[in-house]
Amino acid sequence: MEKDELKIKKYLLELGFQPNLKGYHLLAYLIEKARNGEKIMPLKYYGYIDLSKKFGVSVASVEKDIQNAISSAWLRGNVDTLYREFGETLDEDKGKPTNKQFLLTALERLAMKI
Repeated sequence: MEKDELKIKKYLLELGFQPNLKGYHLLAYLIEKARNGEKIMPLKYYGYIDLSKKFGVSVASVEKDIQNAISSAWLRGNVDTLYREFGETLDEDKGKPTNKQFLLTALERLAMKI
């Protein structure tokens, strides 16, 4: 595992993501692709399609697995850390960021750390 990949996974773990969830691995892969300069946005046309091909699942499954991982982190993670990192990106109705908001903010935060 490369140094960048380890830092990305460590960051997700610090936020409360569970490595037993598929969405954790999908997010780590997407973040790494974006950090390597590969196009992942818009997610429905690039990121999700690439993941669905790589992992042999539907685009809807990819999107839902990522949503579930984010929801799980918001339920089980360190609330102070999550709000410090993502407070301004929270969807008022759901209390957590959307997949896109999460990815963009995580990329921004990681750029400052890595």
